[in-house]
Amino acid sequence: MEVGQWVHTKYMGKHDCTGFVTAVFPDFKRCKLRVTTCENYPKMKWLEIAYEDAITDHYFYSMVEIKSLIDLALATYDKEWFHQLATYLT
Repeated sequence: MEVGQWVHTKYMGKHDCTGFVTAVFPDFKRCKLRVTTCENYPKMKWLEIAYEDAITDHYFYSMVEIKSLIDLALATYDKEWFHQLATYLT
């Protein structure tokens, strides 16, 4: 699990939620997500989940999301992440 990674999860085992990792807690095998969409809970903004609850191969970036993540990478001075995201624009 890495900061910036997009994941999909089932909140409470049944509600589809998507977001990106903002913090990892390796000692506890958990991570914190900035929720971008959550079925039945549209106002949910943050969620903490176990690594095993993350479904990493579900999500594909939209152009709007890529541009927002690029802005975030620039704001956090994360050059490597910026270059990784920029490859999606070509």
